[in-house]
Amino acid sequence: MKNASNKINNLQGIAQFVLFITSYIPLFILVVLKQIFDNHSFLFWGGFHWIEVLLCIEKFGLSIVLIIISIAGFWGYRTTFANLERVATNGDNVTVLNVNNKNSEAVGYIATYIIPFLFQGFGDWYELLAFAFMMIIIYRIYINSNLILINPVLSFKYSIYEIEYQQQNGKIKNGLLISRNKYLEEDNQIKIYEMGFKLFYVKN
Repeated sequence: MKNASNKINNLQGIAQFVLFITSYIPLFILVVLKQIFDNHSFLFWGGFHWIEVLLCIEKFGLSIVLIIISIAGFWGYRTTFANLERVATNGDNVTVLNVNNKNSEAVGYIATYIIPFLFQGFGDWYELLAFAFMMIIIYRIYINSNLILINPVLSFKYSIYEIEYQQQNGKIKNGLLISRNKYLEEDNQIKIYEMGFKLFYVKN
């Protein structure tokens, strides 16, 4: 979407949210497994009585929510990138001058933003609210920084590069881009579509 104030295409609202969700799917899977393991003695059918429903929410409510969010987030991620591939035909042709692979950033993202949560308990309301509070803070940081492309799940299919490139008018600029090309090199001719400030998607 084109921003009228600065003429930059920006991933907005839902698109930013689903990218954030997919970046945390590995954590969500581990949290779900941890909660199920810690409460496996409660995995029995107790009917639809209020007491059983409340017990289910207390012991497995977080897991249920994370599973739903993860499924919705993954579907949204697939839709977002399908749309990017379509609109990227309107991108600009540029020549790569210098390129630096940034895939290793995903490892740092896992160590900094995911692993610490694995040592947190999820057994009472305080811990659940603390988890939700921290996720909200990280989400705000995520959408307002280049972390939006540092995503462990995206790394399975895409590569992240920091490049210096030359436009057709001769101007030299730089930015981060995401591409299916695992071997982007200098002098490659590529078509890039701006999806945020100095963030680009490469049309394949």
